[in-house]
Amino acid sequence: MKILLAGNLNVGKSQLFSRITGIGVISANYPGTTVTFEEASVTFHGEKISVYDLPGIYSLAGETEDELVTTKLLAEKSPDYVIAVLDATRLEQGLVLLLQLIELGYRVIVALNFMDQARKRYNIDIDRLEKTLMVPVVPTVATTGEGVDRLMELVISNTVHRSPYVTRYDSHIEAFLEDIAGGSVSTGSGYPIRGASIKLLEGNHFFTGQFSPSVLEFADQYRKEFREQHFEDVEVHIARDRYGEAGKIASEVITWLPKRDMTLKDRISEVTLRPRTGIPILLAVLVGIFLCVVVVGGLLETLMADVYAAVVGDFFSQLASWIGGTPGQAIAQGIDLSIQAIIAIVIPYILVFYLILGLLEDSGYLPRVVMLLDGLMLRLGLHGRAIIPMVVGTGCNVPAILATRTLESKRERLILATIIVMAVPCSAQTVIIIGTVGQHAGILYAAAIYLILLGLILLLGRILHLVLKQEPPSLVIEIPDLSMPSLRNILSKTWLRIKDFFVIAFPLLLIGSLVLEFLMLYNVLDSLVEPLAPLTVGLLGLPSVIIVALIFGVLRKEMALQILFVIFALSVGADLGTVLTEQQLFVFALVMATYMPCIGVLAALMKEFGIKDAALVSVTSILLAFLLGGLANLVFILT
Repeated sequence: MKILLAGNLNVGKSQLFSRITGIGVISANYPGTTVTFEEASVTFHGEKISVYDLPGIYSLAGETEDELVTTKLLAEKSPDYVIAVLDATRLEQGLVLLLQLIELGYRVIVALNFMDQARKRYNIDIDRLEKTLMVPVVPTVATTGEGVDRLMELVISNTVHRSPYVTRYDSHIEAFLEDIAGGSVSTGSGYPIRGASIKLLEGNHFFTGQFSPSVLEFADQYRKEFREQHFEDVEVHIARDRYGEAGKIASEVITWLPKRDMTLKDRISEVTLRPRTGIPILLAVLVGIFLCVVVVGGLLETLMADVYAAVVGDFFSQLASWIGGTPGQAIAQGIDLSIQAIIAIVIPYILVFYLILGLLEDSGYLPRVVMLLDGLMLRLGLHGRAIIPMVVGTGCNVPAILATRTLESKRERLILATIIVMAVPCSAQTVIIIGTVGQHAGILYAAAIYLILLGLILLLGRILHLVLKQEPPSLVIEIPDLSMPSLRNILSKTWLRIKDFFVIAFPLLLIGSLVLEFLMLYNVLDSLVEPLAPLTVGLLGLPSVIIVALIFGVLRKEMALQILFVIFALSVGADLGTVLTEQQLFVFALVMATYMPCIGVLAALMKEFGIKDAALVSVTSILLAFLLGGLANLVFILT
């Protein structure tokens, strides 16, 4: 048995998926997280069920990539049921998508989510809603699991049928639908002829193959005539009629509770949205994040290093003796330094950062940032929603590049991807900035790098906006209620995000450390780094061995600092703060913050924009990194 979860963005769909399957997926209450679909299998009362979590969408018109992907998945998976996840606090918006699922003939079960929040505002007549739409409706609260068992019982009962509900449109559109049908009930692929015809009118390319060339020609001619007669596109009229139908249904089943006084949460929500108060709050949040990562991360680094030293003791000395000879010492030291690098650099700072990011996601604060910064983003040729991929990019640039799909045009996506690659530091780059500059040179130096990156964001965005002339579309986003974050969800997301550092980064670091050990053992390293000394020593004012860290940084950004840690520990037995001056630490971190994207990001760029654009962005980022590093070094020399 197959079931598909469909719904708008930010309706708790991924959380419901986790409740049903027991598999944790990264779920955030802002648009753009679920770009691709998730799948899992679960056994409920002896019935094996395949569950698919589709991308969040507002329509099946096929205007965006997510809408087309969802349309195709609905067709390819041939689900037994589609669970339409609706936000009970925004019922009308969810009904618009539900009406389309019904039109296309899917057997639908409604999961009316966020019922705990809706009950504070109004009563929803569930029985009347079921009788009106002729589909089962289950009140749910995904965060607590309310209604999930009832939902699954309906799925395995096999008693739910297709709803005969019909959404009525303008009389001219109805006449067209009758002409197209010509007495037919369904298309050759099994779609109801009425639903497929509506999608044809809306311009969903997936459904053009359901009709003959003569019908397609007839539909094109009808669109032209409709525009001439009504002074608007037929798809706009269809959407308006559908919203009217959804609004009518919502008004019939909702009974508002007596108006209550504003609660403390309401007041907090209001001040976060007003620019006069919201901008200072945002600045305070950003400063708080920065200080928390620096201070708490530094304390964790010291604590974990002390614990590691106490637990390990002389184990690696004994390991070196057991293996024997110089190779034994190299292997033991390489393993020891690799573990120290992970403990001292990756875990403390990235762990704190991801915990804070999860807190902001689950609280509902991030969409408020989108609204506050919409005006600024318009000056960069984007709109406020572009903030979301940028926030995602502070964790990892790969999902951030993929999240640019939520923007409407390739122009916007390319501008945003360029900004993310060159000026939005991922968690690994944040560790480099804070773990080196913040710890050894001071907070002011680290803050200066972030100010440079902020200026770079504004400059790049403005230049690209002027070069790629086109006005961005208006912003449409729903603001969720502020809510108390779930500790379990935050910890789950944090683990899912940092586990790659153990599964992928640590083996690479271990191999890299061992290779470096033997290169230094046999005096090979100098022959590799000296030819590039004019670039590192001459331009950047850094030790020539820095080039090794830059090369490893292409594999994974966090490896640059870890490899540097290993190199200096091996060569001079000292840490970064002892070997490099404060100015050198600043230059190194600035270069790494803007330097070429890692292999994962490069692959994402190639997939989304092609080899040419990916190469152009990468080469430009390298030139920009060395330009900024060279200028910073020159400033330090002159001062």
